[in-house]
Formats: sequence, C-alpha cells, structure tokens
Amino acid sequence: MRQIKINSETGSELITTQNVKDYVRIDTSADDTLIGQMIVQARIWCENYISRDIVAKNRTYYLDKTNGIFDLPFAPVASISSLSIDGTSADYTILGLDNETIELDGGAAEKVSVTYVTTGLDNGLIKQAMLQLISTYYDNRADFKTGTIVSEVPTNVKAVLASYKSMFV
Repeated sequence: MRQIKINSETGSELITTQNVKDYVRIDTSADDTLIGQMIVQARIWCENYISRDIVAKNRTYYLDKTNGIFDLPFAPVASISSLSIDGTSADYTILGLDNETIELDGGAAEKVSVTYVTTGLDNGLIKQAMLQLISTYYDNRADFKTGTIVSEVPTNVKAVLASYKSMFV
C-alpha cells in the first residue's frame, strides 16, 4: 500500500483575498474570511486535479514495496530530506525532469519512506484557473440553484489546468 502524508506547508497561497475581490468585483470586506477559505479550497481542488503541489509542502511518502524505481507524487521536487528502507538510510539516484523519479541503488525494496519538499507552481494560468473556480464558489454557495443547470466544476477551469495534469498511479 502507498500512502502520503503532508508534514507541513512551506509556501504561501498564490492568490490573495484582494486578487479575488478585484476579479469578482467585490467592494466590501464583509466576506473576506469566506473568500480566504475559498482560496484554500480552490487551491486544494486544483492540486488534487493536476496531482502537483501549487503551494510548496514537506511530504513523506510510504511504500510497502518497490521494484527499485518509483515516482514521488505531487512533484516538482525541490529536495529530498531522507530516504529509508525498513528504517535504515539508503542510497538512491534522482531522475526525471522535476526530480520526481527515484532509483534505489540496491534495487527492489520493502518498507520505503521518503521525506521531501516540493517547489510548488507559480504560473499565470494556474492563478487564472483558481480565480475562475473561486468566482464559481462565491457565486454558487449552495449545492443547487433553482431554475438553473449546475455543474460540478466549470469546464474552462479543467481546460486551463489540463496542461499541468500529471497522472500518478
């Protein structure tokens, strides 16, 4: 079984409350707390959709077993703090464009854990997708709206994020 744990967030949000207020044309501070929560909600949704960290994080990844080569989820990877096999430090080689692929020097192994830091992504397209998603959240605060067709996530948000999407299996 593979598991991943977020130890801490080391980065900050790409979008500010003021960015959202300018985008959605809100002139009051009455909803600032709600908007702040929506920023986090939209960012987490986008991170899960593209399988990459938008805000940099310190993570630990656990694997029951591996053939000796595996990918770290939510790359790009800034650094690897530790890698152990059954509690003992192990040697490895970092591969991949985003430093996301690990090759263990000893080959196949069991009970592997890797603690690493991701860099996060800061891009205008990601910011735009998040603003569109937050705008939708703000305008549709209920599960439904009488007399309209409601979709789960705006199609244009998925289209904007499609080029960043990483399939992690």
